[in-house]
Amino acid sequence: MPSTAKDRLFEVYETYRKAKESRELDWRDATTLAQVQKIQKNVVNLETAYLKAAASALDANGAAIEEAYESAKSARETMEAAYEEAKALPERIRAVSDAAKKVAGLVKKASAKL
Repeated sequence: MPSTAKDRLFEVYETYRKAKESRELDWRDATTLAQVQKIQKNVVNLETAYLKAAASALDANGAAIEEAYESAKSARETMEAAYEEAKALPERIRAVSDAAKKVAGLVKKASAKL
């Protein structure tokens, strides 16, 4: 069954929410300024994607949108697993960064206004 605009917005929000909630843990584990900056950049990128998604309809349809939706969903699941499995900080940062990129791609493809 194809995703709906509501499904897409929820996926973007859940990815942002999880990254924001995990930010404090990541900051505690960070040992370099570069890691702190990457953590912050990932959360800001996800917040930006969520705000863009909330402001747009995300109602475009098609195979490319479904592919972007499934990719974003998979990236969020990988990100969540990185935290559930207590992966090392560099792996968590990469997982959040990948999720941020996939979410941004979904917002861009599914939004008729962007």
